[in-house]
Amino acid sequence: MNWDELREVWTIPEPSLVRSITLGINNLTQVLETTSGNYVLRTYPIDRSFKHIRYELNVLRNLQQKNLPFQIPTPIPTLAGESFAILSEEIFTLSPWLAGAIPQNDNLEQAYAAGQALSELVKALVDIEVEITPQVAPFPLSGDFEGWARIPIRPVELVQSLPLTRDEQIQTLILLERTQTLTSSLYQTLPQQIIHRDYDQSNILMEGNLVTGVLDFEFCGPDLRILDLAYALSQWPYGLWNTGKEWLVIDAFAQGYLRRQRLTSPELEALPYVFRLRDARTIFFRLGRYRQGLETQESMCERIQEILINESWLEKHEKELLSHIHGW
Repeated sequence: MNWDELREVWTIPEPSLVRSITLGINNLTQVLETTSGNYVLRTYPIDRSFKHIRYELNVLRNLQQKNLPFQIPTPIPTLAGESFAILSEEIFTLSPWLAGAIPQNDNLEQAYAAGQALSELVKALVDIEVEITPQVAPFPLSGDFEGWARIPIRPVELVQSLPLTRDEQIQTLILLERTQTLTSSLYQTLPQQIIHRDYDQSNILMEGNLVTGVLDFEFCGPDLRILDLAYALSQWPYGLWNTGKEWLVIDAFAQGYLRRQRLTSPELEALPYVFRLRDARTIFFRLGRYRQGLETQESMCERIQEILINESWLEKHEKELLSHIHGW
């Protein structure tokens, strides 16, 4: 990064230290330590849609008006009053650094607190409205699989081209087919609103058992209300599946959420299907990137195999999961 170029856009001192805190498939997040304080610089590739970034920043500005019990990123306008800058063929946003550490997935008190924080976020997002224009728009509904792929793809051909086992290929295609069949009924019957859509440990900051910040609203947009809970429950027990300990984490997170945010009976009954919806969306999104040369075979196989582990667990424990739901 040309720091002189950056400082012509934002009036901050030259960083004395730069450290990366995340390097996801969509953006790079770095902490800039300066004499005037610390900042977070996010870098998006130039092929990212400006309308999606504008939508994300609009939601964040609206959330700043809410009395949330934790912090969210506050975009710092450029000297020209813009929400982001385009430099050296990349897109940048700047916000103040937020204190906290990523929670531990097996800490039940942290899982409970994170569930509570998600419920507060969902309740704040329900009242937010962002005008959709050709310049400002969210990512599509999770059920719009082709929209997440971004380009026309043939899932069967792409999955079969990957160095997965034959069983893994079959299981992946069955998951996609079954989910596509059920998706329309979910959107016809379940409540929808703006949600976060990426609420996992990597996007939560905590100090002890207190949530201090919720990050990365890149994918936020209208979708099934229960999808945030489903995704969080599918991620929080990472590394604990089939150990028996996953139930403690699932129960702690869900209890924290449901004691402050009540869902309808149809939403709770649909939870296993929404697990699969989120996984199918991820596969389409990644296959689209793979088709464009933005994903390697190795990264595609790794992500699909993680999803198949979740699917295998869900097939064995779907009834038990629903039993736990009714106990919450």
